[in-house]
Amino acid sequence: NNVNEVFSMKKYITIAFTLLFSVFVLSACQKSVKDSSSGLKKIDFILDWTPNTNHTGLYVAKEKGYFKDAGLDVDIKLPPEDSSSDLIINGKAPFGIYFQDSMAKKLDKGAGITAVAAIVEHNTSGIISSRDAEIKSPKDLAGKRYGTWNDPIELEMIKSMMKKEGADFNQVKLVPNSDSNSITPIENKVFDAAWIYHGWDGILAEQKGMKTNFFYMKDFVPAFDYYSPVIIANNDYLKSHKEEAKKFIQAVKKGYQYAIEHPEEAADILIKQAPALANQRDFVLASQKYLSSQYASNKDKWGQFDSKRWNAFYAWAKEQGLVSNNLRDKGFTNELVGD
Repeated sequence: NNVNEVFSMKKYITIAFTLLFSVFVLSACQKSVKDSSSGLKKIDFILDWTPNTNHTGLYVAKEKGYFKDAGLDVDIKLPPEDSSSDLIINGKAPFGIYFQDSMAKKLDKGAGITAVAAIVEHNTSGIISSRDAEIKSPKDLAGKRYGTWNDPIELEMIKSMMKKEGADFNQVKLVPNSDSNSITPIENKVFDAAWIYHGWDGILAEQKGMKTNFFYMKDFVPAFDYYSPVIIANNDYLKSHKEEAKKFIQAVKKGYQYAIEHPEEAADILIKQAPALANQRDFVLASQKYLSSQYASNKDKWGQFDSKRWNAFYAWAKEQGLVSNNLRDKGFTNELVGD
């Protein structure tokens, strides 16, 4: 398995979601684009993990009939255990969810994928820790236990943040993070801190009443305000189905715009589509309210990429030797989401 992709998927895991995983089965050998019995064009969409509030706009678009209005029958599917991106790269499905940081090595190797919409406008990930560990900024990680997935980009980002504050990354005690979420091991004192996305594990910690500290990584290194997660598409599909691809993304955009304006209704749609979340409505609603405020500051501009921010992260990755090629202006487009 690609360690970087395992790390990306683990960002969103919770115990409840792993239970849900067994309910869904993905058949990668299915044709990803075909005519359905209803006369609509069938399209497979591959998630990065089990349904969560990153995905709400997709389920809203399906529930509200936005896909149907666009002449599409969209099948939202769970990924295989090894790699969601490989299905897109190999043309087994036209669209899926991925992450700009994980795209780096794929693009560096010439993978035929393009990010066509940013699900969340800014990077909402950061470092959470138990409050008694007194970790308020990257330098405070020195001498503390950090739960890691041992991903090269992850560790280099921690190192860069600490270096900027004059702290030594070598003083961090790395502890393997193999739990289904990062909050439980912190609560059980397995390690002091971990990298999470506030919209899920951060809200989970709040719901559990834990006393924690949290800081966004982008607040310490501007280049870390990259796009995560994103919707990616297969390049060959984009070339041969340009209008269909635009109709799909415009329907998705309407779904996320609805979620921005109606977080509670959108949360209930997500729960309806993913019934295993029904007994966690308060948590899902709290997560949805947070993310609905983060999808886009201007709903009309949902999904758009800022080339300067996109390029800044890949320039940083090149400087650190994490990629070999110059990825400037590579791997994204605003053509489908529009101005």
